[in-house]
Amino acid sequence: MLFLFLPWPANAQIFTRDLFFGMRQDSDVVRLQDFLRTQGFFNYPVSTGNYFTVTMGAVRSFQQINGITPLGGYFGPKSRALANNLMASGGGSYYSSPPTAVYSFPPSAPGVVLASFYKGKVGINYASGYSDDPKYETITLENRTEKEKINITGFILESSRGGRFVIPKGYELPGLSGELPQDQIVLKPRERAIITAGRQNSNMDFRANLCVGYFSEFSNFTPAIYSSCPRPDTINLISLSDRCLRIIDSTPYCKKPAQDLLIDSDCSQYVNQHLSYAGCVNDFRSRSDFFGSEWYIWMQRSEEFLRNVRDVVILKDTQEKEVDRYSY
Repeated sequence: MLFLFLPWPANAQIFTRDLFFGMRQDSDVVRLQDFLRTQGFFNYPVSTGNYFTVTMGAVRSFQQINGITPLGGYFGPKSRALANNLMASGGGSYYSSPPTAVYSFPPSAPGVVLASFYKGKVGINYASGYSDDPKYETITLENRTEKEKINITGFILESSRGGRFVIPKGYELPGLSGELPQDQIVLKPRERAIITAGRQNSNMDFRANLCVGYFSEFSNFTPAIYSSCPRPDTINLISLSDRCLRIIDSTPYCKKPAQDLLIDSDCSQYVNQHLSYAGCVNDFRSRSDFFGSEWYIWMQRSEEFLRNVRDVVILKDTQEKEVDRYSY
């Protein structure tokens, strides 16, 4: 690939504000695209003023070649300062040999981003960063097919701030003793993944099931994990005392009665074996509706991933090809 470094006017206007993904028809973005073209990083034939995938990729290449970190594609203070210095010096690169662009396109289709195989199959249903607290920032993905199972582990979410999150593995059946290895997160048709930017103290991503409501006794979840936690019918438990049956019937779902209420050993043994997460799984795992249709995933971030008012979120596959984007 050959780069031609075009001269930049000595009196060119400097960049005075940050530029970022999602900006549209902006005159400063036009100037940024013109500048990146002179540096050999922007190969789209027209400067549109739209800061989308092609421009973000060009900025990343500019940052990488010039040692600017992080490589978020956000044209911030470091990138602006370097660009302004280059323009002031006449537009030449700090490097004597032409850089190799990280973000490249087929010669026959300059500026065109190849569509992912998963485009139309997996999509972003919802995204919101209205709160300053990352635990209330949520992105929901959905398998939109009718018959295909889709593995989303390794897919990538990007925000206009330069945030980047790679979807990890999780637990198909979480919370058992002697924890099993983590599984690929596979969405069945019409299943969803609810991804939250904030932290979750058990540091565990998992698929919902009938019994996960018991987790709320020991961990705080945002968003909340809802489950009715089915229990055996006490009509069939005539071997237990009346007091024990009353305690069981009056205990809220997904809760275990306090030990000090269990005055006899039969009652205590029954409660310990059945009114717990492990007991619930053992009793009801064979039900056809045991597994839910949602996966819960946390980014474990202490800082915001999304902008509060307006943002564009991009979903990419494991090959960095765009799957979907969502604007709010």
